[in-house]
Parts: sequence; C-alpha cells; structure tokens
Amino acid sequence: MAEAEPTSGPQQPATPPASAPQDASRAPAAEMLEAMSRYVSTIKERDPTLAQEIASLRSEASDPIRANQRELHHLVAYAAQDAEKVLGHQLPLSDATRKEMQRLAGSAPGLENPRILNLLNSTAGLADRDTVHEVRRAATEIGRQADQNTDSIRAQAEQLEHRVRQADRVPEPAGSPKAPAANSTPSPAPPEPSESAADRNDKRADANASTSTAPRSPTHTQPHSAPQQGGYGQANPAVYQRSALDSILDLMRAGVSAATGPAPWEGQPQPLGERLAAYQARTQAGVDQAGLQYAEKAGRAAIEALDGFRTGEGATIMNRIQSAARSDPDGMAGVLSGMRDGGRYQDLRQQFNNALHDETGVARAYDKAAESLARYGEARIGVEEIIARRPDAANLTAKFQQMDAEIGEKAESTPSRREGKSMIEDITKQAAEIIQHAVEALKSVFSRSGASPSRPGPSPS
Repeated sequence: MAEAEPTSGPQQPATPPASAPQDASRAPAAEMLEAMSRYVSTIKERDPTLAQEIASLRSEASDPIRANQRELHHLVAYAAQDAEKVLGHQLPLSDATRKEMQRLAGSAPGLENPRILNLLNSTAGLADRDTVHEVRRAATEIGRQADQNTDSIRAQAEQLEHRVRQADRVPEPAGSPKAPAANSTPSPAPPEPSESAADRNDKRADANASTSTAPRSPTHTQPHSAPQQGGYGQANPAVYQRSALDSILDLMRAGVSAATGPAPWEGQPQPLGERLAAYQARTQAGVDQAGLQYAEKAGRAAIEALDGFRTGEGATIMNRIQSAARSDPDGMAGVLSGMRDGGRYQDLRQQFNNALHDETGVARAYDKAAESLARYGEARIGVEEIIARRPDAANLTAKFQQMDAEIGEKAESTPSRREGKSMIEDITKQAAEIIQHAVEALKSVFSRSGASPSRPGPSPS
C-alpha cells in the first residue's frame, strides 16, 4: 500500500496545549512525533508495538516537564529511526530536525564510552530489533554510571559488538514522500483519535489502488507482511516507492537491452556479500579507531596522574627515595626492592606508608595515579590486537611505544603499596610486559649513547 499523506479537506494546524512550552529545544522532537503520526495506521499494521510506543511518547510529550527532559528526546529519536525502517522511507523532516534525530539516535544521556557510542550509531542499519533494543538499553544504563570503563562494561561491549556483527542489515530508506514546508513550524502532535485523518486517507488510497487501471509494479500489489519475530515489520523491502514512470522506464530499458545490450546508465550490481563485507569493515574500523583514541587518552591521563603524585602531593617522600637511589649501586631498583620489612631501606618504606596513611592528599594523588596506570594497562592490551589489523601498524607501534616508555619509566621508579615492589608490578602481567619492553628499548638507546636512564635524574622540585 502506498503511503498517503492527508490531502483531502482543509487541514487545521494542530493547536498545542496552552501549557506546552514552545522553546527551540523541543521543536525537533515535536516535529518527529508529528511526522510519525502521519503514518500511524501503516505503522500500526506493520508493527503494532512501535505504534503503541509512539502513542505513549506523544502522551508524554504533552507534559511540559517531561517534554523538556533529554531522555524523552532520545526516545523520540529512537522511535523515529525505527519508524523509517518499518515504512521503508524517510519521514518528512526538515534538515535541521533530521540532523538532530541522527545525533540523538546515535547517543544516550550521559554516555561517553566510545565503544558503546559506536555501537549505538550502527543501529540505524540493523534489522534485528532485539539487538537494537539491547544496545540502546545498555547505552542508557552505562550513561548513568560515573565510571564507564569498568571490566563489566568492557565485557558487555564485546558481547554487543559480536551481536552487531552477526545481525542482519536493512536497506537504506528512500527519501521522504513529501518534503515539509521550508518555513513550517512543527507543533506538538495532538492525541491520537480513534480514527485519524491519516487512517481515512490510507483507506481511500487502498480503495483507489484497487480500482486503478494504471500499470503497477510488484511493490504496490504485494500485501503487507506480518511483523517478523526479532525484526522490524517492514512489508516493503524496496529502497524507494516505484511509480508509473518507473514502469515506463523499465519498458524503455528492456527495449534497449534487447537491441544493444544493457543501457549505459545501468551499472553492474555489487554482490550482497561484498556490500556486507564492506559494511563490516567500516564498522570494525570505527570500533578500532575508538579503541585507539581511548587508549591514547588513558595514556595521557596516566602520565599526568603519575607526575601529579611524584612532583605534587608525594614530592617530599619521592625526593627522599630518589636521593637514596642516587647513592645505591643498583639505582632505583635497588631502593625499591629494599623498601620492605627488614630491608636496607625499611625506614623509607615506613615513611612512605605513613604518608599514605596520614596525609589525605598524598593518598588521593597516589590512588589516582594507580587507577590511571591500571586503566591504561587494560587499554594497551587491546591496542595490540588493533595494530595487527591496521595498515599503519609501524607508525602506531612507534607512537604507543614512546608513550609506554614514558609511563613505564615513571611507574618503575614509584613504589607500590606492596613492600619491595614498584607500581609497574601492580598492573596485569601482559600489560606490564608490553610497557617494560618499551622501557628496555629506551634504555638500550641510552646505553649506546653513553647515558644511563636507569639512574634517576635531579629530584623533582
């Protein structure tokens, strides 16, 4: 059934409730709701659950307090994205509202985790309703959390990425059947009546379609299919709505093809497998890029936190430790190994423990450095897998090795909370090996030049 917009009879603009705010921030959500209401009968036939969700959102939008909440705007954008999948074409939205819909549908309130954001942006091309809803649910929950990079969140991201890679894709929706007026101002969608104007127009369109003698394409004659389990109830899989002109052009192409072969304007179709592989490659590239950016950000944070402790709150005790390292034959490694009960530097160990226990600022700065180092260590492990897939692997390796060496040098010369250990020994073994490898490479360079990076330099001021 062709999508019909209300055309018969004078249409009175919807009058918003007196209490509804008319601020600019709400305009995109109101325009999306109004656009979806034009096709409510078709959506209800193909996807009753989505139609009920849209009706609920329209009801919530009538509450002036709820209408200005960010969460509702995201929910409206999610519904609009789903509606376009069900209809098979874009909703008639202004350019500004479409841009805002894409932004809202690709994010969630408070969400900052790059992997989850990338997954949320990929939902526009997914046909698997369950996967889409699971990604949105996870994004909403993670957006409410202060720490969005915990072990459980990373595991959840990996599971969702696997589901997204396995999920079916939908064809790109065609343009909207009728563009909205350029200077029109959308108003809040009115409550849905028992039989709206869109319902009546759809029924008239069905009646006209049954009596028309004009040539039709199979797209118009096939009945709507029932909503499929786990997918969107989209009856028309075509990318655009065909018209009588398309039928005429088909006849012209057929004549040309019979006489001279394929028409010059008809390109070679790309196999579905190649298109799917290209899409998956683009999705993976986006996930990889987000992982690299997150690791680099975590590395910079670790350097700043380590410096903050060593030259800030913990400068007094660190000066004493570095002073001892300058006179020890084994340098900083000898001092740290001797900072234990019964060791050569047990007095330094006691002073270090007292500083962490008695001075709140020192303990806070140390914990921040330890957490930042652990976070970078976890991110650094994932970078190794990403680099193996990248064409610029050599440049990325050199870039992260330089960061590893700087972080490792600071962490190796900072005591752990455990006696006789350095902070580098507090992170995972795999991450520690990667970072220590970079430190050893740096020491080798200094050794060839006659310098000795293992010996500490001047104490921090």
